[in-house]
Order: sequence, then C-alpha cells, then structure tokens
Amino acid sequence: MSDVMINAADVAMLRRETGAGMMDCKKALAEANGDRDKALEILRKKGQAAAEKRAERSAEEGVVALVTSADGKSAAMVELRSETDFVARNEEFQQLAKDMATLLLNWKDGVGKTVDEFKAQKFRSTTVGDELTALLGKIGEKLEIARVGKLETADGYIGHYVHSDNKLGVLVKLGGVDGGKSEVVTLGRDLAMQIAAQAPEFLVRDEVPAAKINAEMELEKDRARAEGKPEPAVGKIAEGRVNKWLAGIVLLEQPYIKEPKQTVKEVVGIAEKAVGKPITVQSYLRFRVGA
Repeated sequence: MSDVMINAADVAMLRRETGAGMMDCKKALAEANGDRDKALEILRKKGQAAAEKRAERSAEEGVVALVTSADGKSAAMVELRSETDFVARNEEFQQLAKDMATLLLNWKDGVGKTVDEFKAQKFRSTTVGDELTALLGKIGEKLEIARVGKLETADGYIGHYVHSDNKLGVLVKLGGVDGGKSEVVTLGRDLAMQIAAQAPEFLVRDEVPAAKINAEMELEKDRARAEGKPEPAVGKIAEGRVNKWLAGIVLLEQPYIKEPKQTVKEVVGIAEKAVGKPITVQSYLRFRVGA
C-alpha cells in the first residue's frame, strides 16, 4: 500500500459517490496513490467481485417501490430484492428502490422495458446496474432488481396501491376518465386493492386461452361423472363450475372484495354512472416480493 497522504475530503467525497465505508474508501485511495478516479474504479471492481461471489445466493426479501405523476396519468413500480428482511427494512435500501422507481417514471420510453434495459439507464453518477453493485459491496449481501413496470395514459388515470409493508404493489390503467374526479380516484384505488387481494390472472374472459378453458371443462365433466351425476346433467354442471372458476381468475368477473354480491364489472358500471361517461379498465401490473 502506498505511503501517499490521503486527503480526508477525498475520502468523504468517495464515500458519498459509492456508499462504501470510510475505511474501504481510504484503502482504495491509498492503493490508487490518491487518484480519486482510480480509487472509484477499485471500489466498483470490489463491488463487482462481491456481486459475482453472491450471484448464486437467493434474494427472496425486498420491497416494491411505487411512484406516480402529479396528474395521475403515469406511474411506475420497481421490485428490489435482498437476501434478508433486515436489509429490506433499511432506509437507504428503501430510498434506493424509490429513487429507481422515480427514474423509471421520468424515463420517457420506460413503458414495457426490461430489467436489463433499465439497469443500463444513467442513475446518479453512474448507471442503475453499477449503483446496485456498489451498494452490494457496502451491504454485503445479494441485491437484485426483480421487476420493473410503468403504465401511462393520455386520456385516463392510473390507479395504484402499495401495501403497508411495501412488499406488494399494484397499478391499474383506466381509460377515458378524468383523474381529477374523486370517484375516479376512489375506483382506481379500489380496483388496485382488488387486484392486490385477489391476484387475477386475466383482465377479461377473452384473454383466457381456449385450451385452458377446454381443459378445465373436461376436468369438471370427469369430476361430475365421478360424483355420480346423471350424464344429461354433466355438461351443465361442468359449465357452472367453469364459470365459477373463471370468476376467480378474471378481474372483471371477480366478486368485489368490499361487496361480494357485486362483480368488479358492476362496480365499474356504478362509477360510470357517477361520472357520466364510459370507463375502460385497460391493463394492470401486480408485483409481490418473491412471487
């Protein structure tokens, strides 16, 4: 290690840029003979080495960070994972997730992008991927971005919900409505909570693959026969059971969690009457940590 004098201001600046510990920054500067850029590269390589060492480890804890635009026309979510819940509850980790979600929200072309594309985006003094690597070197456990998602609309509203433990978040896109109306905001949040609680697989029945429905129909026919139901009734019984199954996996057909006697589609219809115009539920995103 070099005997060069290490400037305390350089140590502090390096720590701010990388998040590494004071001693690690001091050692890196000494190894780089006081050259801050070289020291920065040393710390990044150290973080990369730590990342490679932990690559095979499992990261099943973490948080979902969700941010929305002021006008309600766009919103973004990032699922950032860690190995332990202790790290997931760390303020710096949670702030990093929120900052990343904000970056995605402000990325003009962010809709539909992959995690790898997101990691290549400029972030702070480096890229998203390099920033994550640097934090891994500081925290000492595997960190990864599991999912990223952004929804936006020109003529609607993005409903949203994030659970109190920050491990479950939902965005839902409504078309043809004004987010300035309280009824629309309430509907957006209620639908997001519905999706959070009931985890639908599809938005509408037409999205369910025909092969999946046919397979379920045959299964229910076989079950009805095994129960001794008369053959003329088997088809009708199977159809009823398949419809009930579809009501569990299709959002607009699900029983509404706040009033199970109503379907989600009926709840949307009530909101349409309140605002005096059609409302279309166009798409949604649901992120649950580890799922």
